[in-house]
Amino acid sequence: MRRFFIDREKILSDRPTLTGPDVKHVRRVLRLKPGDEIFLFDGQGLEYRARISASTPKAITLSVLDRFSSISESTVKITIAQSVLKAGKMDRIVRQATELGIHALIPLMAERNAPGPEPERWAEKARRWEAIAREALKQCGRFQIPRLGPPASFKKVLGMSQDYHLRIIFHHAKPGLKSRLYLRDATNLRKVLALIGPEGGFTPEEVKLALECGFVRVSLGPRTLKADTAAVAACAILQYCFGDV
Repeated sequence: MRRFFIDREKILSDRPTLTGPDVKHVRRVLRLKPGDEIFLFDGQGLEYRARISASTPKAITLSVLDRFSSISESTVKITIAQSVLKAGKMDRIVRQATELGIHALIPLMAERNAPGPEPERWAEKARRWEAIAREALKQCGRFQIPRLGPPASFKKVLGMSQDYHLRIIFHHAKPGLKSRLYLRDATNLRKVLALIGPEGGFTPEEVKLALECGFVRVSLGPRTLKADTAAVAACAILQYCFGDV
């Protein structure tokens, strides 16, 4: 059964309705009619079973039949601080990190970043990424939209890292680095923060600062990965080690 996003305010109203592009999808693609049932999610951890009570070209009116708590969210809250990449790559990372169950994503302003958008365009970027994350939720069965933080400098991210049980900076291979053994042995974690660099990687100064703040340096293997590939690989590894993959 297809799932559709609906704001919490709408679902709690007397006449919950779907509007916008979802109306066309319900009516013309799925050909659902009054009496048919759909699932809804509010992006805050709840899902609803609802019946279509009325259908017009502009709105689908619903009656809520049941409510469920999320059972598809990860058991560990993983936050990815991703160095800002070109627009298309960041879009893919948002979508794939959402599918992999990441709790939050912070756009990281590292020294070797690609040029970011002008400050006035960050709000537009945030709306776009939230829309991408919401569409990914429909496909993957999650109920909660990942928190998409505002852009933050490298030092600011380090400064707010003390609340996490494990802090990781992903960086290229180094002789004697046993990342897989370390991650396998780390247990009872509830909050993990991982830093992922730009195409050129983090600078030696950034790595040094992170290590001084209690981060663990972890390699993704002997091959050099593109930054967006590294982000997806890191998310999958962290969910495998600490989450529910």
